[in-house]
Amino acid sequence: EFSKFWKLGAEFRSRGFLHKRGFLLWGPPGSGKTSCVHILVKRLIDDCNGVVLFLDHPNLASECLRMARAIEAKRPMIAILEDIDALIERHGENEFLALLDGEAQVDNIVFLASTNYPERLDKRFVDRPSRFDTIRYIGMPSADARRVYLSAKEPSLTGDELDLWVDLSEGFSVAHLKELIIAVRCFGQPIKDVVGRLELMHERKPTSEDTPDKTRA
Repeated sequence: EFSKFWKLGAEFRSRGFLHKRGFLLWGPPGSGKTSCVHILVKRLIDDCNGVVLFLDHPNLASECLRMARAIEAKRPMIAILEDIDALIERHGENEFLALLDGEAQVDNIVFLASTNYPERLDKRFVDRPSRFDTIRYIGMPSADARRVYLSAKEPSLTGDELDLWVDLSEGFSVAHLKELIIAVRCFGQPIKDVVGRLELMHERKPTSEDTPDKTRA
């Protein structure tokens, strides 16, 4: 859908629509939303010689988009809003609603946002096509995805050993997979010890009320 969008300018404009699209990626922390954003950014730059803008303050972002479009009238653009729920909490809802679907709109652009907490977004964001037209869940890496990542980052993993790593890493994020490789291959730590540590890290959050000293006492 992302790749096809850039070829549909005439179709949009023939119907009186701005050539604009909004994608919202949501899912648990570490599921790969940012990695997905980076893939789309690379595709835009490599395939379309596009421009990528990372947005924060909505009013400044609107001015930035207008200036960028004045300089580059037809160049494809991605406007990225990472952790949009936190941005909205910081700057307010109305400003972002205006940025996404207000009077100061620009053409030939994709708004690409991410969030760990879609429930924090008002329905005006998640139930309003033309702000976010496609809302896509990005879950934790599947077994196939973990196999691809582990094979790419640690080519020495093959056969039964690779199968073991894939099985032991069920539910792990990309960041957990990275640490698994570093701890086992670089530091030489036993894989089951590392998996246990990462599973504990994944399942509970340390608190000052639950320290090792108190546990021993």
